[in-house]
Amino acid sequence: MSATPRGAGWSAAEMAQLTGGEWLVAPSDEGWSTTGICAEATQFGPGQMLLAPAGAAGLRPIVVERLAPQSLGIIAEDGSGYVRSGLPVLKVPDLRKTVTTLAKAARLDFQGTILAVTGSVGKTTTVAMAAHALAGIGKSDRSRTSANSPYGIGWNLASMSRDAQFWVQEMAIGRMDICSALVQPDVAIVTAIAPAHLEDFSNTDNIAKLKARIYQGMKPGGIAVINRDMPEFHIFEAIALAAQLRIVSFGSTEDCDARFLELDGNSVRAVVLGKTHVFELGAPGRHMAMNAIAVLASVAALGLDVAVAARQFASFKPLTGRGKRSNATFDGKRIEVWDDSYNANPTSMRAALQTMQASTAIAPSSRLLVLGDMLELGPDAQGMHLGMEGDILAARPDRILFCGPLMQAVAERVLREGKGEWFADVEALAPALKSWIHDGDVVLIKASHGTRLEKIVKMLLEGADK
Repeated sequence: MSATPRGAGWSAAEMAQLTGGEWLVAPSDEGWSTTGICAEATQFGPGQMLLAPAGAAGLRPIVVERLAPQSLGIIAEDGSGYVRSGLPVLKVPDLRKTVTTLAKAARLDFQGTILAVTGSVGKTTTVAMAAHALAGIGKSDRSRTSANSPYGIGWNLASMSRDAQFWVQEMAIGRMDICSALVQPDVAIVTAIAPAHLEDFSNTDNIAKLKARIYQGMKPGGIAVINRDMPEFHIFEAIALAAQLRIVSFGSTEDCDARFLELDGNSVRAVVLGKTHVFELGAPGRHMAMNAIAVLASVAALGLDVAVAARQFASFKPLTGRGKRSNATFDGKRIEVWDDSYNANPTSMRAALQTMQASTAIAPSSRLLVLGDMLELGPDAQGMHLGMEGDILAARPDRILFCGPLMQAVAERVLREGKGEWFADVEALAPALKSWIHDGDVVLIKASHGTRLEKIVKMLLEGADK
C-alpha cells in the first residue's frame, strides 16, 4: 500500500502503516487525514498531529488543552497518558524513527522545488527571504524556527504545504550528510562561513567541508549557489563540481554570476546573470542585500522571473532576534530597538555595526549599543572580541553597554574616553538600563543567544507603542 498523494493528506490507515504504529484511540471520522506533524507548539498548525516527547516530560496538559481544537491527534511512544485527551492517539515504537519515516514519505511525494540554505551567518533570514521572494512566483513555504537538526528537519518536511511550488529549508552543520539525504535539495545556498563553532571544528576550512556535505543528497545537475567573497569558496566549488552540480556564484567581485553593485538607502543595485536589477529592500544593511542577491541568483538559475522575485523584497522585514526594528516607549522615553540578539560571531557583529555606521539619518548622540559576548569561538575568542574595537568605534555610538566576561577587555579599551559601562551578565545589566536610555535613542542589541540579551529586548519592548 502506497501513501495517498500529499494533496489528500495521510489517512489513519496510512499513518499506522507508515509508522508501524497502533491507534490507542482511533479517529472517529472515516474521512480523517493529517497534513503533517509538529514538535514545536509555537509553530503548530491546524490539521497537524502533535509529537509527544519521549520520557517522563511528555506534552504538558496545558499544551494539549490549548491545541486540542486544532490538533488531529497525538503521536507518542507511550500514549497511555493521552487516551483521555479527547484526541486520536497513535502509539509508535520509536518517535525519532517515525519522524524520519514521515519526512521521507513527504519528500517522495513533494512535486515542487526545494531550496536548502546553510552557512555560518544569515541562514534563517535567507530562508525567510527566499520564501518571501518566491511567493511572488508561486505558492511557497519554509521551515519553521531554526529546527535544522535531523529531527527538526524531519518534522518540518513532514509538514510541507502539500500544494506548494517551493519549499525552503534551513540546514545546519550537524549531521549534514543525513539531513541532505532527507531534504534532497534542488538548490543549495551557502551564505557565508564565519568563525562560529570553532570550539568544535578548529577552523573555518573544516566548517566549510562539513557544510559542503549538503551536496551529498543532491542529484547531478542540481544548483549550488555559493558566496564567492568568502575565503572558503574554493572548498565548496570543488566539492560541488565533484557532485556534478551547476555552480552559480554571488558576491561583490566582477567574476560573480550575481554581483552586488550598490546599496543606496534601501535601494539595491545588482547584476544577476548579466542583467541589472534595482530593487527596494525592507531589511536594512549590506549583509541583508547580499542575502537577497543569493536568493535572486537561485531564482535566475531556476529560470524564473528575477524581476518579480526582486519586487517582493520591498515588503520583507527582518526577523525577531535577527535585525527586527521596533518602536517602543521605555521609562517614558521614545526609542527604536534593533533586535539582533539571537546569534553573533565576528562576521555578523561587524555587519550589524556597519549597518548602524551607514545609517546617516541617526544622529550619533542617539546611538546606544548593547553588545554581549560572542560564544563558541574557540581558543582565540578573546582576540576576536578585541578585534571588534575598530568596528565598534566606527559605528559612532554615543553610549555603549557591554555584557559578558569576553566583552570586559573590549570595554576597558573602548570606554577609556567614551561613555558606557561593562556588566558581568544580563542580570547585572537589566536594573541599570534605565539610567542609560535617552529619549529618541536607537538601541542596537547584538550578542550570541547564550548571553541572553533577548531579556533586554523584552524589557525595552514591554508596553511598547507599536
